[in-house]
Amino acid sequence: MELLGPSLESLFQSLNKRFSIKTTCILGIQMFDRIEYIHSRKIIHRDIKPDNFAIGRGKNSHILYVLDFGLAKKYWSSTHKCHIPFIKGKKLTGTARYASINALSGGEQSRRDDLESICYILLYFLRGSLPWQGIKINNKEDRYKKICEIKKNTSIKELCSGFPNELETILTYVRNLEFKQVPDYNYLKLLLKNILVKNNSSIDFFYDWNREKPKIEKDNPIFTNNYNIIYNGENEWLQRNDNNICQNIPNGNIYNADNEILKNTRPNNIYYKPVININPISAFKNYKKSTTINASSLPFRTAENSYNDSRIYDSNYTSSRTNIFKKTSIYS
Repeated sequence: MELLGPSLESLFQSLNKRFSIKTTCILGIQMFDRIEYIHSRKIIHRDIKPDNFAIGRGKNSHILYVLDFGLAKKYWSSTHKCHIPFIKGKKLTGTARYASINALSGGEQSRRDDLESICYILLYFLRGSLPWQGIKINNKEDRYKKICEIKKNTSIKELCSGFPNELETILTYVRNLEFKQVPDYNYLKLLLKNILVKNNSSIDFFYDWNREKPKIEKDNPIFTNNYNIIYNGENEWLQRNDNNICQNIPNGNIYNADNEILKNTRPNNIYYKPVININPISAFKNYKKSTTINASSLPFRTAENSYNDSRIYDSNYTSSRTNIFKKTSIYS
C-alpha cells in the first residue's frame, strides 16, 4: 500500500466532495478499463467503491489502481466451462451505497453489477452525494431494503439531471444488461470520451488535485503498456479465426446498426460475444455524428458495433487494442 498514493475517497473529501466533469470522465475511463481486465480473468470484484481505487505515486501518479480483492469471486466455472447460475436469496456482498439494485435485492452478482457500481461512483463524484445516503436505520437488513427501494424509485433521468446525457445512457445500458451478458466496455469508455470532446477537454491526466500538468515521459507505462485482452478461448468468447462466430446470426452474416450486411470486415482483434437478435433503432443510425442516444431505447450491442464505434475518435484508450495508451490527437 505504501507504493500507492491516496484513495479516490480521500481526494474527493479533500476537494470539498466535488470533482469536475473532466476529472470524473478520465477516472471513469480508467475504471471501466481496469474492470474489463479483471473481468477478462473470469473475476468480479463485488466491492467497487472510491476507497478501493487509488492513484499511483511518482511517475505513475496519474494512473488509477484497483485495490482490495477480499470479496472478489470467479463468475466462470473452470470445471463446467460455463457462467455461474443466477441465484436469488443471497445476502449483500459489498458496500450498500454503491451496490447494484440486483445485489441489494439478493441476486447473484456478475459483471453487470461491477459496472453499475462504477456508474454510482461517477454520479457521486459529480453530485457530491447520492439520494440514498444518510439513512438512519439501525437494523442492517432494513437499511439495505430502504436503500434498494430508493434506488428503484429514483429515475435515471432524475439521478443524472444536470449532467451530460451520456451518463444517463451509460447507466441505462448497464442496468439493462443480462446476468450472463458480456458488457461492451468500449462503448462505455467511448461515451465518456465523447463528454470530454464536447467539453473541449482531453485525456491529459491533469486532475482537480494537481497543481500543474503532469509531465509524462514516453517510456511511462501509460504509453508502453501493450497488453491485449484475450478471453482464454472459452466458448463464451468471440475468438480470433473462429469459423463459427456467425453461427447464431441469420444466414451467417454480420449486420451493422443499419441492418446492412458487413462483407469481409470481420475484425481479428475483437473479443466480444455476438448478439443473436440484432434490433436496429433509428436513433442509433447517426451515432457517428452524436453519441447522445435515446436512453429509453438502446439497441443491442455487437462486436461489430463496438469495433466501428471505437474508431470514431482515434480511440486507442481501450484495453482491447494494442498500444492502448498510444498518444494520439485525443491526448495532449
